Amino acid sequence: MCAALSLAACDSGDKERAKEQDIQHQADLRVAEVQKQAKDQIEAADKKIDELTHELADAGAHARTEIQEELTKAKEDADRLATEAAAALAKARSAYKESANRQYGEILHDTEELHLKALKAQPKVKAQIDKTVKDVSAKRADVKKAIDAFDNATLDTLNSTRAKVEQRLHELRQMVHAARAKLGA
Repeated sequence: MCAALSLAACDSGDKERAKEQDIQHQADLRVAEVQKQAKDQIEAADKKIDELTHELADAGAHARTEIQEELTKAKEDADRLATEAAAALAKARSAYKESANRQYGEILHDTEELHLKALKAQPKVKAQIDKTVKDVSAKRADVKKAIDAFDNATLDTLNSTRAKVEQRLHELRQMVHAARAKLGA
């Protein structure tokens, strides 16, 4: 009976061990399957990261190219606008200088006419007119220098240069008109 009990106990122990081995085997299979799935997912994630890294690098290169193109275009536009501005400034300087020289010439012509008319005037009036003509002659260099300043005027100084020239021309014109009034002409 001992042998039968012992055999039954052995039989029961073998079944338990077989059951444990089966459970262990099932667990090992499940662990291996989970490890394989995890490994596959890691490989897929690594592959996706590599793809995204390449896409990002491509996008960065594309963005750099686009930015460089935009910068080049902006520089070309700025250069073109600077050239146009320089041309416009040169035209403005030339126009102001031409106008000032024309006005200056008219004032000098009026001064000469005044001087010629003064030759026929009474000595007292003639002396006053001669003084005005002498004063105009003394200011001629100052006015001419102011007009020549248009050649070097910048966009920032153009208006002040023009105002200075107009002021000098106005002063000369006033002197000639005052002398003409004395002459009665």
